[in-house]
Amino acid sequence: MSKTVAIFHATFHPTLGNIVDWSVKASDGKFLYPTHPSDFTLTVILDLNLDNVEFSVLPSGLHLVDSDVVYFTKDGQHGVSIFRRRKTEEHGQRGFRLSALGVLLARSKRPRPWRHVTALKDLVTSIYDRCEEAELTDKHWELARAFFDERKVRRVDNGEWISWSHDLANPTDMNSHPTLHLPHLLRILGPSSLTIYKNVLTRRRILIYTRPPVEAACNLCYAIADSCYEVQSSFPGRSKNPFAVLGMVTLSDLHRLGDVDDSGWIACTTDAIFLEKPACYDLLVDLTHSGPRPEFLVSKAIDPPPQRGPTHRLTSTRFAWSDVKLWNELDSILGRGHDKCCSENDGEPVTPTTASRLGLAWADVWRVYEDACVVCAGLFMGFGGWRPNTNGMGAVALDGDDHLNLSGLGTARTHESSYVRNLGMGIEGRPSGNTSTRAMRRSSAMSWSSGRATVVNASSVDELGIPKMQQALSTNRVDIQAGDEGRRLDHHLRTTLMVLQGFHAHATRQISVLTALLPTSDIVSPRTLYLNPKGMMQLDLSPLSTSDAKHVEWLAREYAEDTHVVIRRGWRDLLGAMLGYT
Repeated sequence: MSKTVAIFHATFHPTLGNIVDWSVKASDGKFLYPTHPSDFTLTVILDLNLDNVEFSVLPSGLHLVDSDVVYFTKDGQHGVSIFRRRKTEEHGQRGFRLSALGVLLARSKRPRPWRHVTALKDLVTSIYDRCEEAELTDKHWELARAFFDERKVRRVDNGEWISWSHDLANPTDMNSHPTLHLPHLLRILGPSSLTIYKNVLTRRRILIYTRPPVEAACNLCYAIADSCYEVQSSFPGRSKNPFAVLGMVTLSDLHRLGDVDDSGWIACTTDAIFLEKPACYDLLVDLTHSGPRPEFLVSKAIDPPPQRGPTHRLTSTRFAWSDVKLWNELDSILGRGHDKCCSENDGEPVTPTTASRLGLAWADVWRVYEDACVVCAGLFMGFGGWRPNTNGMGAVALDGDDHLNLSGLGTARTHESSYVRNLGMGIEGRPSGNTSTRAMRRSSAMSWSSGRATVVNASSVDELGIPKMQQALSTNRVDIQAGDEGRRLDHHLRTTLMVLQGFHAHATRQISVLTALLPTSDIVSPRTLYLNPKGMMQLDLSPLSTSDAKHVEWLAREYAEDTHVVIRRGWRDLLGAMLGYT
């Protein structure tokens, strides 16, 4: 387990704002410590700086929820905090106390803050139950000191990653590991999730804009980054540092986003001011979008740059037709991994209202358009190997074995479980009631040929005005029998491992093909690679797509020794590709 170097308590003061009112650091701030995740030379750190960490664990808007889990980073160190909103009658507190108890982890190659979540939740509950509505005093922190002393760093742990089977085998991770949410997040985001995946693969800067609760957005950051973790470890490329997961960022972090090196990063925020700062990131994922899908916006430089005002603008983007082959493979895995997930509203009937039926109608229109794009792209590009599966139904199968090594994967269940809802439970984690068969079939984010359906809640916006799409990413808890729980976890683990294998196989193939297409001359880099339409199709990319051209440029920049790519798209090149010439 990743050891901690500090524990702290942050609270909102009516007149001072966010403050850290209590903290303890490892060994009084003097301990052996690596200077950088890629450099594990031991040095002595004289002090640990916790300045501004209170803004990361108490982001704007968190007062709207009763509890939350916030992942964050401080000077390259990962941390996690548990937020609670407690009722109080104390004068000046406006009816609630807003506070968070968090830990900061030692630097390592593979930090795992989620392993502290369950124990940290129990600690927060114990401390707050003792003080009730009174202010926390020194005697209330005895449990926190004992908790920190047990998990305090005493030696440097590199936190090496061995394999996904090994990484997911820890029983304490079963209910908190963000990567285990990856299959469900893919089901919700649909083919558009591949837009984030390709930006992570090419080490772009990705910002997720959300509203509280923020735990789901933080999970999305870690899960989508893990989709490329293995391939980026196998092909270090131009950037030697790992792809950075920054977690929650606020206005106080605006300056440090520009200081992050070119290894790329992914972060989430609740501050709307970032929407007006497109120069700080390359891709914006807006989870607050009122439609059935998040909105994806790319940041583009204004040419020529203005002398005054913003230098970048946001432009809407969608998944490319060339993404259909990979999505069909993932679609097949997700279909086989279709399992009943968690909901605390199991069996609760839902009666659609007029507004909810209207919301479902708009959702159907979008999904019909999305499914039509998938089908047309498959026909036009010739992607996807269609063959009947063992059940006699059409499906696209991945090459290689479907059964992965799950030895050592525990199925033990902790007493407090937190899961993401799965398909069949509705977008809000409960059955959608009298939804018509046709609407259910069209609500699938997958291809029509798969024959599967995704049940979604009828209304895209609830009575508070919070988009249902964003709420669908939040987590719920449910208690079910241990036997069913063990089988469900085992099934879900297999699905997660197969999804990760699918991403790894796709990325490895693209990088290998690109490397094979490089010129064999002895010219020192930077080199220039001229790609004709046939070369683009070898990479499973469309020669006519501008987004695919950008993707291969970023791919070559990162994994092909900073090679410059020129796409040949003249009429002779396209005609030659159609006739089978090089």
